[in-house]
Amino acid sequence: MRRALALAVAAALAAAGASTAAAPTLTFSSFAHTDLPLGQVVWTGTSFLYLPENLAQIEAADGSGANAHPFVTVPGGLGGEEIRCAVPVIAYWPDGVYCHTPDNRILRIARDGSSIAQLAQLPGGPSDGGLVFDSTGKFGYALLASTGGSGSSGGDVYAVRRDGRVQHIGSYPGPGGADGLAMAPQKFGRASGLLLLSIDQDSVSGRVLAIDRKGNVQAVAGGLGNGDNPIVAIPPAPRTRPAGAPAAGLYVPNTNTMDVYFAPAAQLAPYVGEVLVGTELGGSFWLVRPTATGFVAEPVAVQLPTGNLNLEGAAYVP
Repeated sequence: MRRALALAVAAALAAAGASTAAAPTLTFSSFAHTDLPLGQVVWTGTSFLYLPENLAQIEAADGSGANAHPFVTVPGGLGGEEIRCAVPVIAYWPDGVYCHTPDNRILRIARDGSSIAQLAQLPGGPSDGGLVFDSTGKFGYALLASTGGSGSSGGDVYAVRRDGRVQHIGSYPGPGGADGLAMAPQKFGRASGLLLLSIDQDSVSGRVLAIDRKGNVQAVAGGLGNGDNPIVAIPPAPRTRPAGAPAAGLYVPNTNTMDVYFAPAAQLAPYVGEVLVGTELGGSFWLVRPTATGFVAEPVAVQLPTGNLNLEGAAYVP
Protein backbone atom coordinates (compact mmCIF):
# COMPACT_ATOMS: atom_id res chain seq x y z
CA MET A 1 0.00 0.00 0.00
CA ARG A 2 2.76 2.45 0.96
CA ARG A 3 4.63 1.66 -2.26
CA ALA A 4 1.48 2.20 -4.32
CA LEU A 5 0.80 5.50 -2.54
CA ALA A 6 4.37 6.65 -3.11
CA LEU A 7 4.13 5.80 -6.79
CA ALA A 8 0.84 7.69 -7.07
CA VAL A 9 2.31 10.75 -5.38
CA ALA A 10 5.38 10.61 -7.63
CA ALA A 11 3.19 10.36 -10.71
CA ALA A 12 1.10 13.32 -9.58
CA LEU A 13 4.20 15.40 -8.94
CA ALA A 14 5.62 14.45 -12.33
CA ALA A 15 2.38 15.42 -14.02
CA ALA A 16 2.33 18.74 -12.19
CA GLY A 17 5.92 19.38 -13.21
CA ALA A 18 5.13 18.55 -16.81
CA SER A 19 2.18 20.93 -16.85
CA THR A 20 4.20 23.83 -15.42
CA ALA A 21 7.04 23.10 -17.85
CA ALA A 22 4.73 23.32 -20.86
CA ALA A 23 5.57 26.28 -23.06
CA PRO A 24 3.15 29.21 -22.94
CA THR A 25 1.08 29.64 -26.09
CA LEU A 26 0.10 32.89 -27.75
CA THR A 27 -2.39 32.85 -30.63
CA PHE A 28 -2.77 36.02 -32.68
CA SER A 29 -5.65 36.93 -34.95
CA SER A 30 -5.91 39.75 -37.48
CA PHE A 31 -7.35 42.83 -35.77
CA ALA A 32 -7.15 45.48 -38.48
CA HIS A 33 -5.79 45.99 -41.96
CA THR A 34 -4.44 49.47 -42.71
CA ASP A 35 -3.00 51.36 -45.67
CA LEU A 36 0.27 52.15 -43.83
CA PRO A 37 3.59 50.29 -43.43
CA LEU A 38 3.19 50.20 -39.68
CA GLY A 39 5.92 51.00 -37.18
CA GLN A 40 3.77 51.20 -34.04
CA VAL A 41 0.22 50.99 -32.75
CA VAL A 42 -0.83 53.12 -29.76
CA TRP A 43 -4.06 53.21 -27.77
CA THR A 44 -4.58 56.78 -26.52
CA GLY A 45 -7.57 56.06 -24.30
CA THR A 46 -9.98 57.23 -26.98
CA SER A 47 -8.58 55.91 -30.25
CA PHE A 48 -5.89 53.79 -31.84
CA LEU A 49 -3.06 55.57 -33.61
CA TYR A 50 -1.41 53.87 -36.57
CA LEU A 51 2.16 55.10 -36.95
CA PRO A 52 3.95 54.31 -40.22
CA GLU A 53 7.59 53.87 -41.13
CA ASN A 54 9.19 56.38 -43.52
CA LEU A 55 5.95 58.36 -43.78
CA ALA A 56 4.93 61.50 -41.88
CA GLN A 57 1.18 60.72 -41.94
CA ILE A 58 -0.37 59.27 -38.77
CA GLU A 59 -3.88 57.84 -38.82
CA ALA A 60 -6.43 57.29 -36.05
CA ALA A 61 -9.07 54.57 -35.71
CA ASP A 62 -11.82 53.69 -33.25
CA GLY A 63 -11.65 51.00 -30.58
CA SER A 64 -12.59 48.31 -33.08
CA GLY A 65 -9.59 49.25 -35.22
CA ALA A 66 -11.87 50.45 -38.00
CA ASN A 67 -12.90 53.81 -39.45
CA ALA A 68 -9.29 54.93 -39.89
CA HIS A 69 -8.83 58.56 -40.85
CA PRO A 70 -5.97 61.10 -41.01
CA PHE A 71 -4.83 62.22 -37.57
CA VAL A 72 -1.83 64.45 -38.21
CA THR A 73 1.08 64.97 -40.57
CA VAL A 74 4.38 65.37 -38.75
CA PRO A 75 5.91 68.75 -39.71
CA GLY A 76 9.31 68.58 -41.36
CA GLY A 77 8.90 64.88 -42.16
CA LEU A 78 10.48 62.15 -40.10
CA GLY A 79 14.14 62.58 -40.99
CA GLY A 80 14.55 58.83 -40.79
CA GLU A 81 12.58 55.63 -40.51
CA GLU A 82 10.49 55.24 -37.35
CA ILE A 83 8.44 57.47 -35.10
CA ARG A 84 7.23 56.27 -31.70
CA CYS A 85 4.53 57.82 -29.51
CA ALA A 86 3.22 57.50 -25.95
CA VAL A 87 0.49 59.01 -23.80
CA PRO A 88 0.93 60.28 -20.22
CA VAL A 89 0.31 57.85 -17.36
CA ILE A 90 -0.25 60.50 -14.67
CA ALA A 91 -2.01 63.89 -14.63
CA TYR A 92 1.32 65.65 -13.91
CA TRP A 93 1.87 65.78 -17.67
CA PRO A 94 -0.21 68.03 -19.94
CA ASP A 95 -2.69 65.98 -21.90
CA GLY A 96 -1.71 64.95 -25.39
CA VAL A 97 0.20 62.43 -27.46
CA TYR A 98 3.99 62.66 -27.18
CA CYS A 99 6.12 61.48 -30.08
CA HIS A 100 9.83 60.89 -30.71
CA THR A 101 10.85 61.37 -34.34
CA PRO A 102 13.88 59.64 -35.91
CA ASP A 103 15.68 63.01 -35.99
CA ASN A 104 15.26 63.17 -32.20
CA ARG A 105 12.55 65.79 -31.84
CA ILE A 106 10.08 65.30 -28.99
CA LEU A 107 6.64 66.54 -30.07
CA ARG A 108 3.42 67.05 -28.16
CA ILE A 109 0.30 66.56 -30.28
CA ALA A 110 -3.20 67.48 -29.13
CA ARG A 111 -5.23 64.35 -28.53
CA ASP A 112 -7.57 65.34 -31.36
CA GLY A 113 -4.66 66.14 -33.68
CA SER A 114 -5.53 69.85 -33.84
CA SER A 115 -2.07 71.16 -32.84
CA ILE A 116 1.58 70.12 -32.68
CA ALA A 117 4.33 71.68 -30.56
CA GLN A 118 7.98 70.75 -30.22
CA LEU A 119 8.83 70.06 -26.59
CA ALA A 120 12.51 69.16 -26.89
CA GLN A 121 15.39 68.26 -29.18
CA LEU A 122 17.65 65.37 -28.18
CA PRO A 123 21.30 65.29 -29.23
CA GLY A 124 22.67 62.53 -31.43
CA GLY A 125 22.06 61.00 -34.81
CA PRO A 126 19.10 59.11 -36.26
CA SER A 127 17.13 56.96 -33.81
CA ASP A 128 14.46 54.31 -33.87
CA GLY A 129 12.37 56.58 -31.70
CA GLY A 130 12.09 54.66 -28.39
CA LEU A 131 9.70 56.47 -26.01
CA VAL A 132 7.82 55.65 -22.80
CA PHE A 133 6.48 57.47 -19.76
CA ASP A 134 7.94 56.47 -16.40
CA SER A 135 4.99 54.83 -14.66
CA THR A 136 6.96 53.61 -11.62
CA GLY A 137 8.43 56.86 -10.29
CA LYS A 138 12.01 55.57 -10.44
CA PHE A 139 12.81 58.37 -12.92
CA GLY A 140 10.61 61.06 -11.38
CA TYR A 141 7.75 60.25 -13.77
CA ALA A 142 9.76 61.66 -16.67
CA LEU A 143 9.24 60.99 -20.34
CA LEU A 144 12.05 58.59 -21.25
CA ALA A 145 13.54 58.45 -24.74
CA SER A 146 16.29 56.36 -26.30
CA THR A 147 18.57 57.16 -29.20
CA GLY A 148 20.21 54.59 -31.45
CA GLY A 149 18.57 51.74 -33.29
CA SER A 150 19.13 48.65 -35.38
CA GLY A 151 21.79 50.43 -37.45
CA SER A 152 23.77 51.79 -34.50
CA SER A 153 26.22 50.41 -31.97
CA GLY A 154 24.50 51.34 -28.74
CA GLY A 155 22.92 54.68 -27.88
CA ASP A 156 21.77 56.95 -25.08
CA VAL A 157 18.80 57.33 -22.77
CA TYR A 158 17.35 60.72 -21.83
CA ALA A 159 14.72 61.97 -19.40
CA VAL A 160 12.55 64.77 -20.79
CA ARG A 161 10.80 66.98 -18.26
CA ARG A 162 7.47 68.73 -18.58
CA ASP A 163 9.12 72.09 -19.36
CA GLY A 164 11.28 70.55 -22.11
CA ARG A 165 14.48 70.16 -20.09
CA VAL A 166 16.55 67.19 -21.25
CA GLN A 167 18.64 65.15 -18.81
CA HIS A 168 21.13 62.53 -19.98
CA ILE A 169 20.51 59.31 -18.02
CA GLY A 170 23.27 57.18 -19.49
CA SER A 171 24.56 55.21 -22.45
CA TYR A 172 23.97 51.57 -23.35
CA PRO A 173 26.26 49.29 -25.40
CA GLY A 174 25.87 47.73 -28.84
CA PRO A 175 25.77 45.87 -31.08
CA GLY A 176 22.50 47.27 -32.35
CA GLY A 177 20.28 49.70 -30.53
CA ALA A 178 16.98 50.18 -28.75
CA ASP A 179 13.92 49.51 -30.88
CA GLY A 180 11.40 49.36 -28.05
CA LEU A 181 11.08 50.63 -24.46
CA ALA A 182 8.98 49.46 -21.53
CA MET A 183 8.89 50.05 -17.80
CA ALA A 184 9.70 46.94 -15.78
CA PRO A 185 7.03 45.90 -13.27
CA GLN A 186 7.50 47.02 -9.67
CA LYS A 187 8.31 43.44 -8.64
CA PHE A 188 10.80 42.45 -11.31
CA GLY A 189 13.80 41.34 -9.30
CA ARG A 190 16.88 43.53 -9.46
CA ALA A 191 15.37 45.46 -12.39
CA SER A 192 12.16 46.39 -10.53
CA GLY A 193 10.69 49.60 -11.90
CA LEU A 194 13.62 50.27 -14.23
CA LEU A 195 13.60 51.13 -17.93
CA LEU A 196 13.82 48.10 -20.23
CA LEU A 197 15.28 48.34 -23.73
CA SER A 198 14.69 45.73 -26.43
CA ILE A 199 17.83 45.71 -28.58
CA ASP A 200 17.62 45.09 -32.31
CA GLN A 201 20.26 44.51 -34.94
CA ASP A 202 19.40 42.58 -38.07
CA SER A 203 20.78 39.03 -38.05
CA VAL A 204 22.16 39.46 -34.51
CA SER A 205 20.61 37.86 -31.42
CA GLY A 206 18.31 40.24 -29.59
CA ARG A 207 18.78 41.36 -26.00
CA VAL A 208 16.87 43.05 -23.22
CA LEU A 209 18.77 45.59 -21.11
CA ALA A 210 17.71 47.54 -18.02
CA ILE A 211 18.97 50.99 -17.04
CA ASP A 212 18.43 52.91 -13.79
CA ARG A 213 18.26 56.67 -13.22
CA LYS A 214 22.03 56.82 -12.59
CA GLY A 215 22.79 55.24 -15.95
CA ASN A 216 23.77 51.81 -14.63
CA VAL A 217 23.04 49.17 -17.27
CA GLN A 218 22.41 45.48 -16.64
CA ALA A 219 21.64 42.61 -18.99
CA VAL A 220 18.23 41.05 -18.41
CA ALA A 221 18.12 38.53 -21.27
CA GLY A 222 20.20 37.64 -24.32
CA GLY A 223 20.25 35.28 -27.27
CA LEU A 224 16.68 36.22 -28.17
CA GLY A 225 16.33 35.47 -31.84
CA ASN A 226 16.83 37.83 -34.77
CA GLY A 227 16.77 41.30 -33.18
CA ASP A 228 14.15 42.34 -30.61
CA ASN A 229 11.50 45.00 -31.06
CA PRO A 230 8.01 44.65 -29.47
CA ILE A 231 8.25 44.67 -25.67
CA VAL A 232 5.49 45.04 -23.06
CA ALA A 233 5.08 44.42 -19.35
CA ILE A 234 2.01 42.29 -18.56
CA PRO A 235 -0.18 44.27 -16.12
CA PRO A 236 -3.00 42.95 -13.93
CA ALA A 237 -6.55 43.40 -15.14
CA PRO A 238 -8.12 46.67 -13.92
CA ARG A 239 -11.10 46.60 -11.60
CA THR A 240 -13.18 48.47 -14.16
CA ARG A 241 -12.72 49.30 -17.83
CA PRO A 242 -13.91 52.52 -19.45
CA ALA A 243 -16.78 52.44 -21.89
CA GLY A 244 -15.62 52.09 -25.46
CA ALA A 245 -12.29 50.52 -24.55
CA PRO A 246 -11.03 47.96 -27.06
CA ALA A 247 -10.68 44.29 -26.19
CA ALA A 248 -8.03 43.77 -23.54
CA GLY A 249 -4.82 42.25 -24.83
CA LEU A 250 -1.73 42.67 -26.96
CA TYR A 251 -1.75 44.59 -30.26
CA VAL A 252 1.26 44.10 -32.56
CA PRO A 253 1.73 45.80 -35.96
CA ASN A 254 3.29 44.12 -38.98
CA THR A 255 5.05 46.51 -41.36
CA ASN A 256 5.08 44.06 -44.27
CA THR A 257 1.35 43.30 -44.41
CA MET A 258 0.14 46.63 -42.93
CA ASP A 259 -1.90 44.62 -40.40
CA VAL A 260 -2.35 44.80 -36.65
CA TYR A 261 -2.47 41.45 -34.87
CA PHE A 262 -4.23 40.80 -31.55
CA ALA A 263 -3.78 38.29 -28.72
CA PRO A 264 -6.41 38.43 -25.93
CA ALA A 265 -5.40 39.26 -22.38
CA ALA A 266 -6.79 35.93 -21.14
CA GLN A 267 -3.85 34.15 -22.79
CA LEU A 268 -1.39 36.30 -20.83
CA ALA A 269 -3.26 36.42 -17.50
CA PRO A 270 -1.09 33.65 -15.95
CA TYR A 271 2.00 35.79 -16.63
CA VAL A 272 1.06 39.07 -14.95
CA GLY A 273 4.21 40.77 -13.69
CA GLU A 274 6.38 39.28 -16.43
CA VAL A 275 7.69 40.97 -19.59
CA LEU A 276 6.92 39.81 -23.11
CA VAL A 277 9.48 40.53 -25.83
CA GLY A 278 9.49 39.50 -29.48
CA THR A 279 11.71 39.58 -32.53
CA GLU A 280 11.17 41.97 -35.39
CA LEU A 281 11.76 39.19 -37.92
CA GLY A 282 10.67 35.59 -37.50
CA GLY A 283 7.89 36.17 -34.97
CA SER A 284 9.58 34.57 -31.94
CA PHE A 285 8.49 35.64 -28.44
CA TRP A 286 9.77 35.11 -24.91
CA LEU A 287 8.35 35.73 -21.45
CA VAL A 288 11.02 37.15 -19.14
CA ARG A 289 10.66 36.80 -15.37
CA PRO A 290 12.94 37.36 -12.40
CA THR A 291 14.51 34.52 -10.43
CA ALA A 292 16.44 34.36 -7.17
CA THR A 293 19.70 34.82 -9.07
CA GLY A 294 18.69 36.94 -12.06
CA PHE A 295 16.22 36.41 -14.88
CA VAL A 296 14.99 33.65 -17.16
CA ALA A 297 13.53 33.97 -20.66
CA GLU A 298 10.99 31.28 -21.53
CA PRO A 299 10.13 30.70 -25.21
CA VAL A 300 6.49 31.18 -26.18
CA ALA A 301 4.74 28.98 -28.73
CA VAL A 302 3.28 31.54 -31.14
CA GLN A 303 0.65 31.23 -33.83
CA LEU A 304 0.53 34.20 -36.24
CA PRO A 305 -1.72 34.80 -39.27
CA THR A 306 1.25 34.92 -41.66
CA GLY A 307 4.95 34.22 -41.94
CA ASN A 308 5.64 37.49 -43.79
CA LEU A 309 6.69 39.34 -40.65
CA ASN A 310 8.26 42.59 -39.62
CA LEU A 311 6.86 43.16 -36.13
CA GLU A 312 7.21 46.61 -34.60
CA GLY A 313 6.12 48.68 -31.58
CA ALA A 314 3.35 46.88 -29.68
CA ALA A 315 0.63 48.11 -27.33
CA TYR A 316 -0.89 46.29 -24.36
CA VAL A 317 -4.41 47.41 -23.46
CA PRO A 318 -5.37 46.14 -19.96
